[in-house]
Amino acid sequence: MKSKAHNSGFGLIEVMIALVLGLVLVLGITQIFASSRQTAAVQDASATLQEDARYVLTRMTQELRMAGMFGCLSLASASVSGVPAAFDDPIQWTNGTSTLRIITSNATQAVGPTSNADWTLVTDCRTSGAVTAGVATPGNGEIALPIRQIEYQLDAAENVLQVRSSGAGSFEPLIGNVQSFDIQFGVAANAGDPYVSGNYVAPGSVANPALIRSVRIALVLEDENQRTADQVYTVVAALRNRLL
Repeated sequence: MKSKAHNSGFGLIEVMIALVLGLVLVLGITQIFASSRQTAAVQDASATLQEDARYVLTRMTQELRMAGMFGCLSLASASVSGVPAAFDDPIQWTNGTSTLRIITSNATQAVGPTSNADWTLVTDCRTSGAVTAGVATPGNGEIALPIRQIEYQLDAAENVLQVRSSGAGSFEPLIGNVQSFDIQFGVAANAGDPYVSGNYVAPGSVANPALIRSVRIALVLEDENQRTADQVYTVVAALRNRLL
């Protein structure tokens, strides 16, 4: 007798099980991929905001630390001539326009034809000095300290932090996606005290600018694509010439 041949293979149930398992596997891999992609987008957005904040806060901190540092002689003495009234208040905050004005020295920059100095203090650091507008050349035994005015302003309509030099011309964009820009002052109890007394206060509550010892800057940045939550960044800049 001839033996009946038996054909082996997958039945419908086995095929259905294999399809279900394959579908579950594909869905799992897709979910992992989507989650990884979302995580990468969030990290990229956070890194971008952090880099923008680091850049602008580092820049402001360097300028604030040198604010009001006008050489080796006291500007209040009669030995220094031509001192502008603006030097009496080197850090100003205008709340209505969210504008920070800083009059700061740049001790590392040599005065020359390409200097961006708004004023130059020429002094012998012993007996006399003179402040002149623009660039000035020191004589024998003298040094020249470039001094400039920088302004930072928040364009609330465009969420852009802008910068302007010399107090003239239009503001130029610095960084975008800025939701808020604010500052507070650390104030000493009296003129001879180099330390901050109490909590930081709003600029409008400081009657005597000479008591300012440090400045706290606060920035809130947002991701325009809403990939991450708003990021808050703060930094404190101490005024070098008042912390002796």
